[in-house]
Order: sequence, then C-alpha cells, then structure tokens
Amino acid sequence: MDITISVESDQSEPDLRSLEDWLLRDRRLRSIRFSRPEPVVEADDMGGSVGTILQASLAAGGAGAVLAGAVSVWLQNRVTQVRVRVRSPRGSVVVEAKGPGDPTVLIGRILEELPAAPADEAP
Repeated sequence: MDITISVESDQSEPDLRSLEDWLLRDRRLRSIRFSRPEPVVEADDMGGSVGTILQASLAAGGAGAVLAGAVSVWLQNRVTQVRVRVRSPRGSVVVEAKGPGDPTVLIGRILEELPAAPADEAP
C-alpha cells in the first residue's frame, strides 16, 4: 500500500526533509521504501515548485503502525507549528503539532482516524 505524507509549515521543504531523514534513520522502517516524487509545476508558477510530498510503500504487516509512531515522535520534537497529512487508499488524516506534545496521543489519533481496512484485506 502506498502512503503519501505531506508537511505544511512555515518551512515545509526543510521540515519534510527533516521528517524524511528521521524516518530513514529508524531501523524499524527498513522494509518501507520512501521516495520523493518530482514536483508538479503549474503553468502560472513563475518560480517553479518544490516538492513537499514523501511517498512510502508499505508491505503487509505492522509497518503502518511503526510509521505512525515514528511520525508522531518526530512531531513531538517540533518546536514550531507543523501540520502533517497522511493519505492512504483508505482515507487521510491530518495531525497538527504546535510544539512538544505527547507522542502517544498523536499515534492514537493517526491510527484511530484512518478508516479500517476492508474486510477482504489481510492485516
């Protein structure tokens, strides 16, 4: 399953790079393939566009919960306001951090707000 992660903040590109570096250093996420799609430049965009999207390809198993936990811990360590949107084929969720917080609460929000997998999908 492919997951798209986007970051919205005053410094979206550096924050996304920080999140990507954080996820790539997590040994528990080695089974996840991360990629940065080419930015889409709109016709009226004079200066071009910098990509602020990270894609994660998850295999079956508990990789999604580990990814949610890693993103939550990264959010906890933000000192400025940042919003992370996680999209999957099953839906999307937005989590906002306004500074240090409890990662357990953020993990719970991510896991609870994403719709459940269809009954015919194996966990």
